[in-house]
Amino acid sequence: MKQKGYETGVFDCGLESDGDKLKVKIKEFQPDLIGVTSFSYCYQNVFELIGKIRKMTKTPLVIGGPHVSAVRKQILEDTKADFAVKSEGEFTLLELLKELPKGKTTYSKILGLIWRKGKRIIENPDRPLIKDLDGLPFPDYDAFGIEKYPCFRIKALPIMTSRGCPYGCTYCSVKLSMGRGFRPRSPENVLSEIKYWYKKGWTNIDINDDCFTLVLERAEKICDLIIKNKMKIKFQLYNGIRVDRITPQLLRKLNKAGCTFIAYGCEAGNQKILDSIQKHITLDQVKQAVTWTNKIGIKNAVNFIIGHPMETYDQAKETLSFAESLPTNFVNFYNLVPYPGTDSFQWAKAHAHFLYPPDTFLRTVSYRDNSPIFETKEFTKEQRQDIMQKGFDLYERKILKFRLGSTLGLIIYLLSRPKIMHKLIFDFALTNKIGNAVYQLFSAPSRN
Repeated sequence: MKQKGYETGVFDCGLESDGDKLKVKIKEFQPDLIGVTSFSYCYQNVFELIGKIRKMTKTPLVIGGPHVSAVRKQILEDTKADFAVKSEGEFTLLELLKELPKGKTTYSKILGLIWRKGKRIIENPDRPLIKDLDGLPFPDYDAFGIEKYPCFRIKALPIMTSRGCPYGCTYCSVKLSMGRGFRPRSPENVLSEIKYWYKKGWTNIDINDDCFTLVLERAEKICDLIIKNKMKIKFQLYNGIRVDRITPQLLRKLNKAGCTFIAYGCEAGNQKILDSIQKHITLDQVKQAVTWTNKIGIKNAVNFIIGHPMETYDQAKETLSFAESLPTNFVNFYNLVPYPGTDSFQWAKAHAHFLYPPDTFLRTVSYRDNSPIFETKEFTKEQRQDIMQKGFDLYERKILKFRLGSTLGLIIYLLSRPKIMHKLIFDFALTNKIGNAVYQLFSAPSRN
């Protein structure tokens, strides 16, 4: 937008939750259009925010983000927003900004837009996905004051080096907003962005691609360029790297380029469930990836989801056992959220009992909760809560061992079991100076 001459302002609700400050910001800036980003996991916050904004001003309001692509017209039925943008919003938003000053009552020619025409809600055809990602400007994080974000580890800047994923995992909604294909930026363009932020003082990066290592040669080339240009950076791969798209050679290059952490997406510890969710990996591949990563010296985690379609209580217990057997630094457990538009959502509507209304559950629970959204006879609400709690306990046991060492970590874990002591001790262990010092020691890059 800045490249096209538009003046922009940001009110970051992640840092400022004061409604009065938002009201002052709107009054001072006098925007022609207000935009709000919506992710499915925080839709309740977005729903409430839009209600507050509408009470403050009649300024046109547009919603973007992945959740729009999942629920489409419903988002305008639920909220008092005027517009919504499906999928990638860069060019749809520019066209909307161009048409708004004309006072038009119809926006039918803007691809990717959902809008109101009187009491009707109109959904325009989808906009083709952007093919040349190298042609897009780098994100303007300066406007967000991202350096102010609270974090117990080193502050890191998020970067996306590609969009989309060619796989069809039943629980994943990324294909709804980013498509089923893989659209990578060139390694040279990625390096240019890393250099851009490096000059601004950012030496720690989170690469948030859905499929960073899909093309092994491309991932290796990015590492080669970082090494060749002697970029003294650290970076992490938190977004569920596929265990079948990793090799010892790539791991060595990742390590040398500055990668300090990799999270692998396993999602289930039972092969039958892995096959049913179309993950297309094996448990042996998970073990192999963790073993290789440990040997190279990169800290790692493995992610699991509890509550897949057709999963039974016994199969979920197998996932717990498998997670505990892995020699990884962390294990993360997440509550299955059947996001609208996914195969999991369709299955749950047909075969499960929803514990919350199917059209409003996103306003109540999230993937971080211990509250299952649906249940089956084979895997009841109480059984799901039992598995999730045991998963959370395993996560805490491993993270305390990693942060504080085997002996002290176990002592802290055992002491924190009484409910009255749990939160106090666990929070202390994650924030005390000794814990942070241990973390910095373990996360320092080992360059071969």
